[in-house]
Amino acid sequence: MGRYNPLVIADNLVSGHDPQRYNPHLLHKSSSGRLRRLCGRLTGNYALQPPGSPSLIHAHFLQDGAGILSYALRRRLPLIVTAHGYDATVSAREHARRTEGMWYLALKPFLIRYVEGIVCVSNWIKHCLMERGYPEEKLRVIRLGIDADGLPQARSAYHRRGALFVGRLVEKKGVRHLLDAWAKLPPALQEEPLTIIGDGPLMPELRAQAERLGIKPHFLGPRPREQVFDAMARHRIFAMPSMRAANGDSEGLPIVLMEAQAMGMPVIVFDEGPMREAILPGQSGLLARAGDTDDYASHLGLLLRSGDLSRDLGEAGRTHVRKQFDVGDNVGALEDFYDEVIARHQRSS
Repeated sequence: MGRYNPLVIADNLVSGHDPQRYNPHLLHKSSSGRLRRLCGRLTGNYALQPPGSPSLIHAHFLQDGAGILSYALRRRLPLIVTAHGYDATVSAREHARRTEGMWYLALKPFLIRYVEGIVCVSNWIKHCLMERGYPEEKLRVIRLGIDADGLPQARSAYHRRGALFVGRLVEKKGVRHLLDAWAKLPPALQEEPLTIIGDGPLMPELRAQAERLGIKPHFLGPRPREQVFDAMARHRIFAMPSMRAANGDSEGLPIVLMEAQAMGMPVIVFDEGPMREAILPGQSGLLARAGDTDDYASHLGLLLRSGDLSRDLGEAGRTHVRKQFDVGDNVGALEDFYDEVIARHQRSS
C-alpha cells in the first residue's frame, strides 16, 4: 500500500481481496432506520470518516456500489465495484424483492455510466454482467485468493474418509443433489461419513430428504473456521454440487473451493457456472454433468475407493491454488487496477 488511500465499502465483508487490509467501512450502521438509509442514498451524506483523503472508493457488491454512487459523485472520487455472485446473477424480479435491490435497479443506468470499473471475481461473473448490459471495457476479472501457507497441515488421503460439504443451505448450493447421489452409492460406501457444515432455510427439508432416502449424513450446522479446517483434514472428498437457482442466483467463485484444494482435497462439482475456473477438471477435481446425480454418484464412488487417485488430485489442487489463487498476487493485481483507475480519473478531471 502507500500509493493511495482507498475507501472500501462493504455491507457484508468478504475475504479474498483482504478487506481488513483496506480498513473497510459500512454504508449503514445496524441501528440505522429506513429514513436515514434513504436520505443517505438520495444525498450521498453518509457518516463515513475515512482517515486521510481517499483516492478512490471501492464498494463490494453492486448494491453497495449503487448506494455509494451519490457520495462518490459529490466528492468527485473514482468508484470501482466488485461483483461477487448473487448481486450479478439474480433476476431483476429477485432484486426487486429487497429495498437495496430496488435501489440498485433504479440506479443501474447511472452506475453503468459513472463507475470507473467493475471487478469480476470470475469470467463467469463477467459474462453474466455483459448479458445484463454492462460494457466489457469496464469489466476486469481479478479473482479472489487465499493464503494457502496459512492453512493447517492436512493428513494423507489414505487416512481420510468420506465426503464433506461446507456452505449455506440454500438452493444454489445443490445439497439435495448431493443427498440423492449419496443414496445411489453401494451400501458399503454409504457407511463412509458424509458431513454437512452450514445452516440455512433448507435445513429441515434436507433432513427430511435424508431420512426419506435412508441415508445418515451428519448435519453439524455452522462451525468456526478452525473446525471447518479440521473437518477438511479428516475427510477425503470435498463435495460442492452447486447449481444455478430458479431466481438466477449462482456462485461467483467460491473461496471454500480454493481452501479445500489447498488442504489437499479432491473436489467434485457440477459442470456449471464458474466451476471450470475454480478447479483443474480431471487434475484437481472431477466435473459431473450439471444436475446429473448418477454421474455425481459415480465420481463419489471412484474417489471413495481410490486413495491413489484422491492423493494425486489433492496434490494437483494444492499446486493449482498456489499458482492461481494466491492472495498476495491477486491483491497486487487489484492495486494495479487502482493505479490505472486513479490515473484515468485524473486525466479526465
